[in-house]
Amino acid sequence: MLKIKNTYFKDDRASQIVSWGHWFTLFNIFVVILLGSQYLLIADWPRTFMGRFYAIISAIGHFSYLTFIAYLILLFPLSFFIHSSRWQRIIATAFATVGLSLLLIDIEVFSRFRMHLNLSIWQLFSAQNVSYLSTVFIAIPFILLIEILFSLWSWKKLRSLSKRKRYAKPIVIVFIVCFVASHLIHSWADANFYRPITMQRASLPLSYPLTARHFLERYGFMKENGYRDRVTQEGNPFAMTIEYPLGRIVYDQQPPKNNVLMIVIDGLNVDLLTKYMPWLNEFSQDNIAFTNHYGASNQSYLNDFSLFYGLDPNYYNSILVGHKPSVLLEVVTKQRYNLGLFSVDGFAEPLYRSALLSNFSIPESKRESNKQITENWMKWHEEQNSLDNHAPLFSIIQYSMFDKNKKVSISTLQSEAKKLDQYIESLIAYLRLSNAYDNTVIIITGTNDIKIDEAKKIALRNTDKDFNREALKVPLIMSWTNKGSAQITQATSQTDIMCTLMQDVFYVTTPPQQYSQCENLFNFKPRQWLVAGDENMIAALYDDKTVVLDAFGRSKIYDLNGKLQKGEKISLPVFLQIVTENRRFMVVDN
Repeated sequence: MLKIKNTYFKDDRASQIVSWGHWFTLFNIFVVILLGSQYLLIADWPRTFMGRFYAIISAIGHFSYLTFIAYLILLFPLSFFIHSSRWQRIIATAFATVGLSLLLIDIEVFSRFRMHLNLSIWQLFSAQNVSYLSTVFIAIPFILLIEILFSLWSWKKLRSLSKRKRYAKPIVIVFIVCFVASHLIHSWADANFYRPITMQRASLPLSYPLTARHFLERYGFMKENGYRDRVTQEGNPFAMTIEYPLGRIVYDQQPPKNNVLMIVIDGLNVDLLTKYMPWLNEFSQDNIAFTNHYGASNQSYLNDFSLFYGLDPNYYNSILVGHKPSVLLEVVTKQRYNLGLFSVDGFAEPLYRSALLSNFSIPESKRESNKQITENWMKWHEEQNSLDNHAPLFSIIQYSMFDKNKKVSISTLQSEAKKLDQYIESLIAYLRLSNAYDNTVIIITGTNDIKIDEAKKIALRNTDKDFNREALKVPLIMSWTNKGSAQITQATSQTDIMCTLMQDVFYVTTPPQQYSQCENLFNFKPRQWLVAGDENMIAALYDDKTVVLDAFGRSKIYDLNGKLQKGEKISLPVFLQIVTENRRFMVVDN
């Protein structure tokens, strides 16, 4: 007797489950888009029509795509194995509730820290009792109830819903068009540095918008390496928008009295100062020396950024793409100081031409020797002093131990340090002879961006992006009228110099938190860490360790010698303190 297996019922039930899954997915697409629209309110709203248009269609296309992919991977295969509609609905409802709950948590995390939920942040938050996520957990039962009600209703109304497929097709087409169009528009914006669009790159979770720069370079539509060169000159177009300063800068209307001379030496470290710069070392003993002073980076342009802006290097790209000048130089201008700028490379770095000095007309950069810029400064200073009732002077001199694009022997480096010591001695001697020394605030510091290869007896540029204390430690020497001499051992940061000038030279009364992340060097308050970093990471220098966070909230802990501590985990309070401080100037709400 033949046994004929009837598969009609199973096939029909599978077809019904698949059909129901489509409607359930469409419903959740609308829910996800509705919830996900909060990202548009949290992130900085573009000011151009094109930027706003992209923000809307990218949200629609991205969230519809994510929801559909989740259905395709998690639910669609089960339709052919689980023939019970009840179990299919239970599983689908559970998946949808979990997905929407994670979306709500991500929205909360993003609104506070401008980061999206990932494994590191989840482990950190799940191990602690986070009060502000309680509203998300309160919403979970309501999400579950809504999902259950729709799953029951849509199953009962499946036959009538199937007759209305013609209404769903145009909606699906709109979702597809939004998804494709958003990626094509982003590809165009990326190639053309159109920031109102590129700055939205990290606004949505699990978003990886299309870039076609390699394709365009290959077929001659873009200059080869042109994109990377432009990023170097103008900053990363994906950088977040910041509000800098946070408020209006106010200062007492006292007549400025002191001149200011800032000497910044690339390649300066404690070893060179103590062994090969005897005059400057003695000068530091007779004045104010900060013996536990740290740069914000071992990269000269980032360290100089923190010196003049009072911010950690994580803000560098945001400042560069926004062409935001430093409030320090704005105050110098408003108080009618005469500004003198002298650099061995003619301030060729993008930091100066695209941001710091963007309000000034500066000539084309050309390389000069340390001796030449010393002589140029003296000539400029003499010209200013020859004027009747001349304004006070604010000058910056940038020296360099050697051309960091080349390798030099250690003996050559030591010889350059000795020569530079003589140039600075002659410069200070000139100030004394011209009777300007007593009314000039002199600040001497630098960047420890030299790497010594003892085996090969050569010195070269340090390109390692580490936060070893020895690599960050730099001298800081001040000569300040009426402040005497002192050897200050408290840990200080390069960012503190800007705040000290603002308050003690220019009489700024606006709280430093409005324009910097620094403390006054002469009114020092105990703090838990010093700030350092690079373009993508922030480092908190504690007394006994260094905590490094990347842009995704992933953390690493190092000891004072730079050794990774694999067993240690960052605590939630430490994470919140560091990220909150780092995100203070970033626009997180409209």
